[in-house]
Amino acid sequence: LYFFGAPFAILLGMSETVLRLPVMLASSAMVLLLLPLRRRLGRSGVTAAAWLLAVSPSLVYYGRDLIHETYLAALTLALVAAVSLWLEAGRDRHLVLAALAFGLLFTVKETAVLTLAGLAAGALAAWWVAGRPPVPERLRAVPRGTRRLVALVIVVPYVLLFTSFLSNPWGFVDSIRGFLPWTEKGIEGSGHEKPWPYFFGLLATFEPAALAGGVLGGAAILARRFSRRNAFGVFCFAWWAVQLAVYSVIPYKTPWLVLNMVLPLILSAGALFGEIGRWQPSGAARAALAGIGLLLAAWTASKAVEVSFLRYDDENLGLVYVQTTREVRDLMKEIEAAAARSPKGKAGLAIRFYTNNRWPLPWYLREYHGTLYQKEVPYDPAGDVLIFEPGQEPDVRAGLKDWKTYRRRVFTLRRNVKLVMYTRMLQSADPTRPVS
Repeated sequence: LYFFGAPFAILLGMSETVLRLPVMLASSAMVLLLLPLRRRLGRSGVTAAAWLLAVSPSLVYYGRDLIHETYLAALTLALVAAVSLWLEAGRDRHLVLAALAFGLLFTVKETAVLTLAGLAAGALAAWWVAGRPPVPERLRAVPRGTRRLVALVIVVPYVLLFTSFLSNPWGFVDSIRGFLPWTEKGIEGSGHEKPWPYFFGLLATFEPAALAGGVLGGAAILARRFSRRNAFGVFCFAWWAVQLAVYSVIPYKTPWLVLNMVLPLILSAGALFGEIGRWQPSGAARAALAGIGLLLAAWTASKAVEVSFLRYDDENLGLVYVQTTREVRDLMKEIEAAAARSPKGKAGLAIRFYTNNRWPLPWYLREYHGTLYQKEVPYDPAGDVLIFEPGQEPDVRAGLKDWKTYRRRVFTLRRNVKLVMYTRMLQSADPTRPVS
């Protein structure tokens, strides 16, 4: 995650936009990664899938957030596209690209194991429906030099990234050991336990078009309407069904994990639309389908706008989760005003945190070098700006002899997390009366 963003930060400087930029590019690239699948999905299928990807509320919301899941989804689609091209044309470069995507999957997130489980189930189902073609023989026919290159393309990026470019050799071992705590976290839930229908509820609320397309495509497959001639549709159906089942069974659930289900659902919906296009419906039926599709796309786009730009910090929306509220902007304006009043400026302003609930404020305060972070309120908690939890206020006041010279404000950092901020003001003529 960090190495993917480092080149942008080096070239463009450090800012919120720069941190989100590579994630946004990876998310946007997913639409282009559908093009190699046009033979599998057909023109109608690729068009439908492209629209569903472009306006997906979950992909838009998390597609500009510094989070692992977007990279995982983009690399998964890249892997599917590269393998599809290799199966069609048999060119070595497609196999090498697939190897690169495969190797990078595990450098992004440990849950790549679950992604591969879904892909393997889909591949097995498609292989069976397609009449069990001799894929192993095709792999054995790959030249030895290409196989060595494939192995290097998988291993070298993995080793370089996990060892921080060989500066931390033990990082490679830690990358394997890291599966143990993450497995334990997934089984126990670690405070993020949700009931098993959690993801189905998210999909029904925010991704009804993708869910309906995927379910209808699955129903058509089970009814054998097009499964015998559309192995890719079978692959997508088995992929999303296994992903939804696995993530639903695991107690640990967070909303960004839904991206792992949204992607195969969209591809499954694309396969359904591709099959409808092959049936060559009449002009009236085609117009009706197009109208329904446009209405669904417009409604989905409106949900994407709502959750990403209007109510992005409203946790009453299921996709919003432990999100920093917009009140942080007001908090920062208060600190900036204190720095402007102080002769010490940003670098010398004495900011004191007495709480563990502070992230992402250290990011916003990275230029304030006089910031101190502590868990407990000390005997003398004095400073230019004091930030603490409401329950700590009696201790702060007990330690401050001049607490009346501070301005008090309360901010909501995120849901159920409030912070009290004391900002030192200029002393008035009456020492018992603070300047407001």
